Amino acid sequence: MFINLANDEQAQAMVGLALVLPVLLVILFGIVEFGRIFHAYLVVANAARTGARVGVIKNDDSQIVSTVEGVVQPSNFDLNRLTIDITPTQVNRNSGDSLTVEVEYRVDLFVPVITNLLPDPFPISSTMVMRVE
Repeated sequence: MFINLANDEQAQAMVGLALVLPVLLVILFGIVEFGRIFHAYLVVANAARTGARVGVIKNDDSQIVSTVEGVVQPSNFDLNRLTIDITPTQVNRNSGDSLTVEVEYRVDLFVPVITNLLPDPFPISSTMVMRVE
């Protein structure tokens, strides 16, 4: 009976699948996590750029914050994980100065193997510098 199982092609295929399937699943879920992180980076970079553009035109910190939150909101990001840093503040900003808007967000990872390799939550940040008009 044992000799019969050793020569059975179906059993060999199942053993091969059992060996390869975990590796393929880790690769698949790694691609999904990378896609989630990259999407978050694109949204954060766009939010920083849009916030800086509003800041150099309208010169109001509250409008910068609301614009950044408005750009991030359609992506269903948790606004409690969003950090917006504006330098210099509205009081110290003059025409010709450089305005820096830094937006940071922490992305939750959901694949257990990936969470052992990367920090969870994974920090994403983008900085945009523009000259005040």
